[in-house]
Amino acid sequence: MMEKEAEEYVKISNLKLEETKKQQEEEIQACARELLALVDSVSKYKEIMESTISELKAGLSETAEAVETAFRGSLLSDLDTSSETR
Repeated sequence: MMEKEAEEYVKISNLKLEETKKQQEEEIQACARELLALVDSVSKYKEIMESTISELKAGLSETAEAVETAFRGSLLSDLDTSSETR
């Protein structure tokens, strides 16, 4: 009788083990999907930020050139004015 109970206990334990393994595998797969989605999201965000930074750099360069041109124009104008007053 005890041998049969032991066999039944082992059988039930093995079934529980298999069910636990299955649940763990499902959880791992769900976490893997979430991780891949997160990596994809971060990658897309990185691309957007790189594009935004590139646009900002271009705008900054244009602004710097415009300021330089305006300053040089102002400086030349001041030099012309001071040479005319001499």
